Amino acid sequence: MKNLYLPVLLALSCTFASASAPVPEENCVDIPDSHYSCSPLLACVGNSGEYFVGRALGRDEGTLAGVTNFGSICTGTWVSRNFIGTGQAGFEYDNGHRGKVIFYYRDDVSGTVKGFGITNHGVSIRAWSGHYIQDFLDEKSGQVDNKLMCGEVQIPLS
Repeated sequence: MKNLYLPVLLALSCTFASASAPVPEENCVDIPDSHYSCSPLLACVGNSGEYFVGRALGRDEGTLAGVTNFGSICTGTWVSRNFIGTGQAGFEYDNGHRGKVIFYYRDDVSGTVKGFGITNHGVSIRAWSGHYIQDFLDEKSGQVDNKLMCGEVQIPLS
């Protein structure tokens, strides 16, 4: 499992090194029934305007990786509990923060999910993953004029 983290982190560092703010990868492709399937992953970290952009790899279970707009690298794992429509992700930042997110499926076919969690420092996490995140946003999740907001900061959706 850890052998997968280095290639993912190298790919992420190349993806985000040239951008002033992290944005979702364009080559993150859904491959039905494949362990190589990729889904965009977005999260709000607390209410300070910090957000996470990355990807989740796998089908039914897998790894996740990404970076925050504050420069912290995050890796973790996730597992689906499809029989009840929920799942769980565990993550750790390179600054020592870690936590869990419980997610539920908004759309089983596309694998689009929404989740909530908390870090070991008591910071709340709101997370979204899937290729149809934008289709499932609503006022309660922070959408303002078709944008995903983390506090006063907008997360780039593309």
